[in-house]
Amino acid sequence: MKKIILALLITLSSFNVVAADKFICSYFVIKKYSSLVPDSEYDKVKHCAYSCILRKKCGYIESWAVGIGKEIADLIGDGNAEMDDLRADAIGIKLGKRVRHIKQCLPACQKIY
Repeated sequence: MKKIILALLITLSSFNVVAADKFICSYFVIKKYSSLVPDSEYDKVKHCAYSCILRKKCGYIESWAVGIGKEIADLIGDGNAEMDDLRADAIGIKLGKRVRHIKQCLPACQKIY
């Protein structure tokens, strides 16, 4: 969760104030729905599921911004930045357009991974 919040902060710091308002959605959605994605879940499933949830609740651009921000945070911090994480984000974003409810995100991602 700390890495996701750091990713959001990095993302927000790169936008002007008007654009930053739009990305606040991501912060609140991740906080509100983090219980839908267990911490113990496989990393790619988490990337996929969070991206799916963000796509449903905040939109396409916000979901990508968080995914990219997370990888930047991993590069700067002690995380493990991977292109496969961004691929999992892309799959989640596509699923977010297809599923009807955010509770379908995790099971759909688990089937893929």
